Amino acid sequence: MTDVTDDERTWMPDPVSAEGEGATDISTTSTFAGAEGWANVNRAPHDRVSGVIFKRAANIRRVRYTLSDSEVSCQTSDTGLECPGQGEADVSWIFSEQPGSEEGILAGHTFRYFQDVELLPGASTEQIEYAEWDAVLYVVAGEGRLLHRPSSGSPNIVRPLRSSDAALIRGGELFAIANASDTARLRLIILGLVPSVAPRG
Repeated sequence: MTDVTDDERTWMPDPVSAEGEGATDISTTSTFAGAEGWANVNRAPHDRVSGVIFKRAANIRRVRYTLSDSEVSCQTSDTGLECPGQGEADVSWIFSEQPGSEEGILAGHTFRYFQDVELLPGASTEQIEYAEWDAVLYVVAGEGRLLHRPSSGSPNIVRPLRSSDAALIRGGELFAIANASDTARLRLIILGLVPSVAPRG
């Protein structure tokens, strides 16, 4: 395997500030998405080829939340441990079905599995398909390749995988993941979801 070239390396934009009501709640998207009614939480066209929706790290929306202006740390009270929150947090909104920023990509899915996967240097998975469920990939660290195609007779579509990239692989799509490095591990989070309704995206 050859390493990912310099022009393929991860670039991430600075996070935008969450403002207004609920700005300290990192589960809330309304402060940066709902008012403008964006159909895509990341405000960028989905890179969609065959059965894969790909989201580059540079197009994934990051929001900086001020958790609290308080300088008081966690304290024990009569009702238990109370933590007002401190500092700031950067949150990447990779996929969203929150009201106001719903994309319709994962609506109606149910949970199947959650995996933390590490491919050792030079390793690759067998190219397989899951007919009954979709897979969400998120690259935690490392550099690799995603190879996918709609059928065994089709040519492979090859995409570089870099830290903070994400992809949704629809059921029935053949795919494999390869570590592009001969020295470092490729670490991914893989979430398996069963669609219960026809997907919009």
